[in-house]
Amino acid sequence: MAGQDDSRTSDDETVPKKETDPVDENDGTIAEEYVTLDSKLDELNIALDFLEQKNDDIHKKLKELLESNRAIREELKNEGAGEGDTQSSSN
Repeated sequence: MAGQDDSRTSDDETVPKKETDPVDENDGTIAEEYVTLDSKLDELNIALDFLEQKNDDIHKKLKELLESNRAIREELKNEGAGEGDTQSSSN
């Protein structure tokens, strides 16, 4: 009826109005935080993958440089040994 308070029962006992449950609100906030955290972890994972790839590239280049230096040293050693043989035989 018009003018009746919906929060009262027939016995005039007050029934609390249904409010949003704080637990539900916390669940929503927690879910948003998990989504944000998941997004940040994905970004970190991408950054770490990039750094790992860059590290692998640097490692590969350093190994190539090391092999090149070894080859040059061996070549210089052989040239030096060859010159020493020629000088010994001419003396």
